[in-house]
Amino acid sequence: MKKLLFSLTFILCLAAPALADKASDLDLIRRFFPQAVASVTPDGLVLSDGARIVYDDGRAKDAEAALDDPDIEDMLAQPYPLSRVTAEPAPNFHPGRRRVVALFKAAYGHDATEVKANLVPVSFLGKTVLFNQRNGAAQALEAVGRDLEALLAAHPGFKGHVLPLSGTFAWRPIAGTERLSMHSFGAAIDLNAKKNGYWRWYTGNNPLKLRQDFPAEVAEVFERHGFIWGGKWAEFDIMHFEYRPELIAKAQGR
Repeated sequence: MKKLLFSLTFILCLAAPALADKASDLDLIRRFFPQAVASVTPDGLVLSDGARIVYDDGRAKDAEAALDDPDIEDMLAQPYPLSRVTAEPAPNFHPGRRRVVALFKAAYGHDATEVKANLVPVSFLGKTVLFNQRNGAAQALEAVGRDLEALLAAHPGFKGHVLPLSGTFAWRPIAGTERLSMHSFGAAIDLNAKKNGYWRWYTGNNPLKLRQDFPAEVAEVFERHGFIWGGKWAEFDIMHFEYRPELIAKAQGR
């Protein structure tokens, strides 16, 4: 009997970290997508539009499948690095590119018309851009803009990496895929597409230099307000920042 109890206790101890991760991940989504999540269930979430999404769909996935059809566990599995870039990321390392589309539709709008209705003008470095007002996205971008104004005043050499702006809202798939871009939800912004590289366009042999040429201080301002930077992905997108406060909070242990 004692041996059986010991075995059961051992199994429960092994399972506890996974259960804790599931509970904390679901709570993370609930906290940072308050307008999208109606309730937390034992196996996932009920969204405000009535859709149900599971934490773990139980399927083994290769890297491409995890991008095309992730569950919540997949979406949060790769930790976003808050440190500065010092080396090339591992292949298929792209925290934030796995997106549960149903969640973002509930958060920001199910189609272009719905998203447009949620866009508000945001003053950003002397320009007015449209950004989604739901879940705090527009407010966060406004805060980024204020901090960047001070940073660029102190470091005018950074301006060439930031300006001109290259767009926020555009309902479209990611190039070469059928997956919706975060620009579709009005929750991403691109900075100076002519200056900052994108992996599909890149013909050089030193992508690390591209990543490190971009001012780390600019990326840190965005991260401070809940944005992730595409320059930290293996398939890099140096110009791209998207509002993903749940990933920043998880990286900070909040």
